[in-house]
Amino acid sequence: MKEKLDKLMPLVYSYCQHTNMDSDYIREKILEALYRIHNKARGKKSLLVGIRDLTQEVKKDLPKIKENEVFSNTRFLIENEFVKEEAIENYFANNKFGNSKPSYKYCLTKEGLAYFEHGSKFDKSNVFAGIGDITGDGNNIIIGNQNTIANIANAQFVEGHKLAEDLRRRVNALGELPDEQKISIQSDLETIKSQLAKQQPDTGILQKAKDNIAFLADITAVATPTIALLTWLSTQFHF
Repeated sequence: MKEKLDKLMPLVYSYCQHTNMDSDYIREKILEALYRIHNKARGKKSLLVGIRDLTQEVKKDLPKIKENEVFSNTRFLIENEFVKEEAIENYFANNKFGNSKPSYKYCLTKEGLAYFEHGSKFDKSNVFAGIGDITGDGNNIIIGNQNTIANIANAQFVEGHKLAEDLRRRVNALGELPDEQKISIQSDLETIKSQLAKQQPDTGILQKAKDNIAFLADITAVATPTIALLTWLSTQFHF
């Protein structure tokens, strides 16, 4: 009996996890699936995956996920520049039957890749990926691309910089926050990163920025990286 229960528990856990998850959790798993595909690819052709195969890859983490859920959340990731959609023409069918519809396949954009590989000195992805048009009326200040950790003066702050950058990208991928709020959070996280680039950060500025983003710990999709950053800051600077 115990052996049967041991076998059933992972399935029960997976089912409960699926029934309680939100859209951002599904999007996270889609990105992770595409990243696995990216790392296994041996050429450009194998980088691209159709929705059916993508669903099968996502099922490794979410066994109960349905293809329509993967599709709708992949559309969200496309609109927010994390995933690229490519139309693949069937030239054989076109030549033989004419007017053949293309199939559509998906892969990570550079912003999607940077979601996992941020911190590299070669990372030139858009720091505002996941946020809508911010060029409109000139009221928003763009701090600039500060993705790299090459200019941090004190090596002991590198981990904090990485945690802040990881959280920034995850916040931008959230569907439940309006763009204005994402930009405000972005500003606080860039403030933290810029302070950590100094030899002696201003702890007053850091604490204010930390307090501003503390509410993110209540959002399931970003709770873990938020708590990791808040804990690191509190431990490092004793506030």
